[in-house]
Amino acid sequence: MITGYIGSEEKETWRYKMKFQYAIFDMDGTLMDSIPYWDRLVPEFLGVFGIEATADLNQEMSAMSIQESGIWLKEKFSLKEPAEKIVQELCTRIGKHYAEDIPLKPGVKEYLFHLKEQGVRMCVATASSAELGRPALARNGVLSCFDFMVDCGMVGAGKTSPAVYELAAEKFGTSVSGCVVAEDAAFALKTAKEAGFQTIGVYESSEPDQETVRRYSDWYVNNFKELLRMDLSVSAYVQNNSLKG
Repeated sequence: MITGYIGSEEKETWRYKMKFQYAIFDMDGTLMDSIPYWDRLVPEFLGVFGIEATADLNQEMSAMSIQESGIWLKEKFSLKEPAEKIVQELCTRIGKHYAEDIPLKPGVKEYLFHLKEQGVRMCVATASSAELGRPALARNGVLSCFDFMVDCGMVGAGKTSPAVYELAAEKFGTSVSGCVVAEDAAFALKTAKEAGFQTIGVYESSEPDQETVRRYSDWYVNNFKELLRMDLSVSAYVQNNSLKG
């Protein structure tokens, strides 16, 4: 079991303690530095049809699963293609980047292997596609850290619903309170927190509402390097004080 803390730099004044044996990680913007690729995806796709994307298009779509995005794009822009074909085209375009060049965010690999060494069981819960993510996680050397991957397509709902997180907890065979959810998006953290999960908010520059991210995060960090340093610092402090006792 991992024990983490939030508080001041003085270890005696920690204000929060969090324990978890099961961790559910969002993929895009949390584990993978993929948001810039997604931000270009739909404008480039619409450009094929001579449609210019509005400046707020990506923000409008931010809470949608990729399946929901296909339906929404078809309706909003009166596209002749079936929603399924739109989703397939989006997946093909972004899939090339997952397979070839989308990197992990700073400190992710080190933190995941740290948790694995501590016996924490982990999975990925993504609003895009598990099939898209596997090649990227494998290429970056972290796929072996995860027991399984789930996506919003499996539950028929985006992350404004807790269904994908609840599916993950069910597959782990534990309650929602026994899991921590790591996310970068404000709406997703709100969903997870209100459903009873513990939460880690990870800073992502494309998320404009950091106030809400902080509000619904039990633990808020700028990156996984910071999270690892905090956890190692806590472990050393606990060990030293145990020895003193």
